[in-house]
Amino acid sequence: MVVLHIVRHDRHEHLLAECQSEVVPARGEVIQLDTLDEAGEQTRPSTLWRVVSVTLHVPSKASAAPSDGSPLTVRRVDVSVLPDIALMPEFAAAAAQILSESKL
Repeated sequence: MVVLHIVRHDRHEHLLAECQSEVVPARGEVIQLDTLDEAGEQTRPSTLWRVVSVTLHVPSKASAAPSDGSPLTVRRVDVSVLPDIALMPEFAAAAAQILSESKL
């Protein structure tokens, strides 16, 4: 298990989520963030985010072994994301409009 540290790339490392995971997303994938209550029920609409970078924090050979005797392992993965406007037609249309106006 690793800790996924999900940050918004364009907002000065704004933390969106942090959780334990057995899987690591790849660059280009879309992740869905859900807001859950204590019972695990969704409380807000999900948001879609495009992964722009993944950084594995790998301990070097010079690292000290953990005091509990376990082997050195990757424990944290930083995942930088941006809103996935390609999956939301209304955002894609707005982005296209802004780009077309800037060409004038």
